[in-house]
Amino acid sequence: MAMAIERPNSFHLMLSDDELKLLRLLAEQEGLNASDYLRSMMRRAAGGGQQVNLSRIRELVHLLAPEIDVATLWVPRPEVEKAKTKKSKKRKSA
Repeated sequence: MAMAIERPNSFHLMLSDDELKLLRLLAEQEGLNASDYLRSMMRRAAGGGQQVNLSRIRELVHLLAPEIDVATLWVPRPEVEKAKTKKSKKRKSA
C-alpha cells in the first residue's frame, strides 16, 4: 500500500464562487483535485522550460490574479530575442 505524502504546509486562497468552480473544472479535466492541479501547474511552470503549456499558465494566472494583464507577462524582451537570433545563426552555420 502506498503511503500518503505528508504536506505539513497550508496555504489558503480567497476565491469567488466562479473562480472556485473554474478551478475545480480545470482540475477535473486533468483528472485531479484542486490542490493537486495547482501543485502540478507550479511544477510545470518551474521545471518545464519550452514544454510548459503557456495557455494553462495564463488560465491559472487569470484565475488567481485577475487584475494582472496576462498578455504583458509574455512580451519578448529585446535582449532575449537577440540571444535567440544569435543561437539560431550559429546552428545554421554549423
